[in-house]
Amino acid sequence: MQFETRYTYDFVKRFLPAECQRILEVGCGTGELAARLAKAGYSVVAIDSDSDSIAAAQRLGVDGRVATWPDFQDGRFDAILFTRSLHHIHPLDESVRRAANSLVDRGRVIVEDFAYESVDERTLRWFISALCLLEATGALAGSDELLERVRSKAETLKAWRQNHENELHTAAKINIELEKRLGHVIRADTAYYFRYVANTITGTEKREAILQAFAKQEEMLSVDGSIIALGRRFVAERAR
Repeated sequence: MQFETRYTYDFVKRFLPAECQRILEVGCGTGELAARLAKAGYSVVAIDSDSDSIAAAQRLGVDGRVATWPDFQDGRFDAILFTRSLHHIHPLDESVRRAANSLVDRGRVIVEDFAYESVDERTLRWFISALCLLEATGALAGSDELLERVRSKAETLKAWRQNHENELHTAAKINIELEKRLGHVIRADTAYYFRYVANTITGTEKREAILQAFAKQEEMLSVDGSIIALGRRFVAERAR
């Protein structure tokens, strides 16, 4: 299991209901998380609007289905996961309402996302500096077009906003909708910037250690107020 999948898996596993059996993952991508949850013994349905992603998930043995949210229906679930997907699902209010109505009593909506609106200049300077250090060690594919796209998005606050504010829901709005539909929401900041560089790591031998260190640094610096963590996590439960 790659670090970025394990990072999400550990969070999800910690907040699944005690008697959880049936899980829906909305926006499953290529299915790594769904496959790991299924291996742990849960009955997992995973949906994504991209047919190639679903094909990849199915090759991992996942019950993957090409579908869009909030249109998808398949009964009730003990937990519904939005793994870095809810920020671009429209309309937001209907998406959250549909999730709440698709839960069993005491079922949970578990969200991992990012607060792109929280970014400031100081945090972007840290991110670019970290990228430069990694590139200097030879850990990143410096000529890779993907790395250049990452750089261009984060070089200035203006560039960041231009690349992230087009029809994306803010973390604040996600929190508001969850509270409106489900009441109390457990909320936490978390590391996220490592995900932007995960695909630019050249080798496999030290990849996990590099990403883990990147995430740890974001966590530590955000705790002492040096930067603002980009990731956000939300957990909300349907009452009986």
